[in-house]
Amino acid sequence: MNRLLAALAVAVLVPITACESETPIAAPNFTPCTVSHDQPLAIAVGARANVPNPEPPEAVNDLMTGVARAHQPITLVRVDGKPEYVFTEPAPPRGDNPQTEAEAVQGYLDQVTAAFGEKIRAQVAEVNVLRALTISAQKVGPGGTIVLMDSGLQTTAPLRFGADEVLTADPAEVARFLAEEKQLPDLLGRSVVLVGLGLTADPQPQLDPRWENNVFDIWKAVVEAAGGCAAKVLHGSTSAAAVDSPTVAVVQPPKPKEPKTCGTVELGEADNISFKPDSAEFRDPAAARETLQRLADTMRAKKQKADLMGTTASVGPPAGRVELSARRADAVKSVLVDLGIPGDTITTRGVGTNWPGHVTDTGPGGALLPGPAARNRKVVATLTCLEQ
Repeated sequence: MNRLLAALAVAVLVPITACESETPIAAPNFTPCTVSHDQPLAIAVGARANVPNPEPPEAVNDLMTGVARAHQPITLVRVDGKPEYVFTEPAPPRGDNPQTEAEAVQGYLDQVTAAFGEKIRAQVAEVNVLRALTISAQKVGPGGTIVLMDSGLQTTAPLRFGADEVLTADPAEVARFLAEEKQLPDLLGRSVVLVGLGLTADPQPQLDPRWENNVFDIWKAVVEAAGGCAAKVLHGSTSAAAVDSPTVAVVQPPKPKEPKTCGTVELGEADNISFKPDSAEFRDPAAARETLQRLADTMRAKKQKADLMGTTASVGPPAGRVELSARRADAVKSVLVDLGIPGDTITTRGVGTNWPGHVTDTGPGGALLPGPAARNRKVVATLTCLEQ
């Protein structure tokens, strides 16, 4: 038995053998979602490259045991480039007496354990989490529960976290894009438990807490837009990947730019200066202030002045874009002034989408692309040295 099979067999088998006891298992608390043992369960598992070796948390193991004891079916879904069912056996039958009842449940859970150990390893390159959620939902139906154990870094269309820059996108905008493209799974009435979202293994770079949280927020927004309820399980595995093939594209998180003494610097999502859609409000005000504190320190030390140019995504009429982008530049100036930079050393202006660095952020059908749109919501600072 290789390392993947051994780890999964042990992880699932420990709580499963506990079903020999007649002690009732309480339904785990997956706040804010209602999860019941009395409904079907589907578990979508990413045993693949670039993610930690999957290890079900205790609450998930308890859920599996409780569902089997309630004579409800458990489905296992392999998460890779083409997710498929790998275990779809009907629920265990009821026994004629307590002993045969326990034996039927134990036998069923033994089959689940075997499927975890033998069938969930990735078979197809890349990752399609949306497809895994779709086919899981079809098995459990309204009222059922889906457990997704994966980093959540999908690498296939329509949600490529790397190539389409979804990692840094606004979660609500991602959900809206999928709705407009009719790519949302049908999760109406389902509870979706998200395990290990944002956790990675080499060669996938580790995500800092901001982007790790954004991965969860994106999937939460997608689940809710699709009619479901999303709950987060904090205890995901942080071990090395159990397998390194088939290959999965690496999602590169944005890297902060080196500070400049003079010249032009784009203050965008990599530097925590990003804005909510159709708003001059920072997505993360505390992180934005931390970045602007460093800029203020440099301006003060080098006696610099700054011209701040705000930009926008391709949303709304041109005049509205210019007005919004000007307010974004003013928002950055306001923080700099609050940090002690004289207001008369800072000028602001808005250009909307009319500037050389604007990236195409609409698809062939006119839908706004969440990743590129996020890149276009920024402020470009041109720093001039008054004294060397």
